Amino acid sequence: MPSQDFTGVIAFVNVNVVPMTEERVIPGQTVIVQDGKIAEIGPTDEVAIPENAHRVEGMGKYLLPGLADMHTHIYYQEDLLLYIANGVTTVLNMGSPATILQFREQVQRGEILGPAIFASAFVDGAGNRGWIVRTPQEARTDVRDLKSRGWDFIKVYNSIKAEVFQALMEEAKQQGIAVIGHGVREPGMQGILQAGQVMIAHAEEYLYTHFQNRFEAALIPSAITITKSAGAYVTTTLSAYETIMLQWGNPAGFDALLAKPEVKYVHPNWVNEWRSSNRYTRNTGTLTPAYEFQKQMVKNFHDAGIPLLLGTDTPTIPGIVPGFGIHQDLRNLVASGLTPYEAIKAGTQNAGEFIRRFVAGVAPFGTIEVGKRADLLLLQQNPLSNIDNVSKRAGVMVRGRWLSEAKLREMLDALAESFKK
Repeated sequence: MPSQDFTGVIAFVNVNVVPMTEERVIPGQTVIVQDGKIAEIGPTDEVAIPENAHRVEGMGKYLLPGLADMHTHIYYQEDLLLYIANGVTTVLNMGSPATILQFREQVQRGEILGPAIFASAFVDGAGNRGWIVRTPQEARTDVRDLKSRGWDFIKVYNSIKAEVFQALMEEAKQQGIAVIGHGVREPGMQGILQAGQVMIAHAEEYLYTHFQNRFEAALIPSAITITKSAGAYVTTTLSAYETIMLQWGNPAGFDALLAKPEVKYVHPNWVNEWRSSNRYTRNTGTLTPAYEFQKQMVKNFHDAGIPLLLGTDTPTIPGIVPGFGIHQDLRNLVASGLTPYEAIKAGTQNAGEFIRRFVAGVAPFGTIEVGKRADLLLLQQNPLSNIDNVSKRAGVMVRGRWLSEAKLREMLDALAESFKK
């Protein structure tokens, strides 16, 4: 497919639609996009294509909703392209400088190219990152402040005291801002879920709280009970944990991660930070048992009906590249025992439902249906037959803007060249 960058009315003609409303492929469809939304879907011989439409030929290809990475740490505008180029059309940022709010607005206005951004403010009980709350009054004041500044979520971290956490949750409910994040240690996993935290940001958080670092399968049912009773979502971030595992006490593993070809697209400040910190290679032992236990837990959570989300923790983990990491996360869910459809659902339908539930006024996304935001991936092969096919793109549409794979490669190559200067 030639280099293409279109906006306006666009028709995907005679394409196989993977709607992600259920596990099926609908062949021979034409999808009309107008004003950044899906305007019409139907059999190709029944849909009238507007005369002014740009046609994207879909014969033999598959149309999938855009993916959502629900755990990112974007610092630089240059980070945004890497997500789009890998089909990530929505991100949930889990704590970054307040410039993320500026990026969010610029993306919404179409001034810069990037995924739709939802931003969470980082709150802890100690340290020097984000907002620090040491008393119940500080917690209440900061929640009101964060709401007034326009943050979409509050991300809680490890060190918040139990009474302070309770005050934070009470104020957040009054202000209508959802709380997500880590397994805060003092109230514990059951305490934070009962208080109303709506998402756990890593599967590994259960290891430190509920399981107390014991990999005992007999404790999984009780973890399921407290999570399901709370109606909470879990962002597994298995890709991030796997990447840490590969370099844990292993300098050669670290070097191999930084030798991946896609690292050339990462902002030099990130690569320099990865190299200077090199924080995981100095450790001893192995993370493999913990990683394998998390995969078992994730499969059990899924089977019990707990909604899972994709998340990569990029670019803060050395060696996992923004955008590219989403495919590693998908592979990890399949390796845990989910089907390709179930893994993709974590990054499409589940993500759309989560955001719509907790952020007011958001245009619906995550499935291919009339009226949904036109975030779409055109794939060369069926993603439901092999999860690796999600990375075999013919192009990406983000809010109605069509970018062919050739165009995206041109943009990535230009980005890499700019970093050499």
